[in-house]
Amino acid sequence: MSDDAPLGDAPDPDSKSGVTGEEEPVAVGRENRQPPEDSFAVVGNETRLSILRVLHERASIGDRSEYSVPFTELREAVGEPDSGKFSYHLNQLLGEFVEKRPEGYAIRYPGKELVRTVESGAVEAASPAVSEPTDASCYLCGAPIAVAYTNGYVSAQCTSCSGALGFDYMPEGALSSIPAPPAAVGTDVDAAPEELLNRLHGRFCHRARMFGDGGCPRCGGRVDATLRACSSHDDSDGHCDECGTALPATVHVSCEVCSEGGIVPPAAMVSHRTPFREALAAAGVDRLGYDAFAVTAGWPLHVVDGDEPVVEYDLPSGPVRILVDGDTTIRPVE
Repeated sequence: MSDDAPLGDAPDPDSKSGVTGEEEPVAVGRENRQPPEDSFAVVGNETRLSILRVLHERASIGDRSEYSVPFTELREAVGEPDSGKFSYHLNQLLGEFVEKRPEGYAIRYPGKELVRTVESGAVEAASPAVSEPTDASCYLCGAPIAVAYTNGYVSAQCTSCSGALGFDYMPEGALSSIPAPPAAVGTDVDAAPEELLNRLHGRFCHRARMFGDGGCPRCGGRVDATLRACSSHDDSDGHCDECGTALPATVHVSCEVCSEGGIVPPAAMVSHRTPFREALAAAGVDRLGYDAFAVTAGWPLHVVDGDEPVVEYDLPSGPVRILVDGDTTIRPVE
């Protein structure tokens, strides 16, 4: 078979059959897509992962007309001398992860997501690290904070009080806990802690706003938002023994499609809307970062009694209520 022979249902190169099919693979519809565990099995093979990496790199440069890579060029870029073996592994990617076009092969969105996951280091173990105290302040006590990276999460860590989150898997004094792959953190815990702090908390704020508008920031799916109010909240000694936090109410958000989500301060979900936007500006916050997160997390709030999931904030401009529903509705206090 020549290098440019069309791919079909090629046999496993390790099998005893020497037969290579010439039938083109069918397009993959929703009913034919692989289960998630099979998708990750794809990258367990070095040749397949290399194919995806080459195609992903090509898609990252140039215009759409340059996305496709001819068979021979792709095989040479991957470095696989055995044409039959390469054909087999490329065929396993066709449909779900790779698209065959007249001019060659191009990566599809699921393939890009697999490469991004691997390249980010999200599936690798992360080494813990803690920075020296920074110029940023704790939103509970005003003391300097450090930046901690543990168990794949970046936290703003108060150097004085017990923080806002008292869960066992978080560092002492945790004020936040934001997932971040090792490649995104790099050496910034030591080299640029405040830049890392602002970058990740800015991303958190952007995502919280999207959740507040009812859409998943990862896949665009619908979001479920549930108010978690502590009925017997007491944080006089630090964290409340009942809920484990210093906040009387938080919102649990979860995407109906990909399960992306987390725990978010209610105000963070609506900080781009009036009157919260103006309150941020009045506090001197003109961009999303740690300060924006700290201000919204530190605003005084209480849970409003009633049948609806409502919290009330005491903003400098006056009290305002948030109804935690599909669109996180803001209600003025009459």
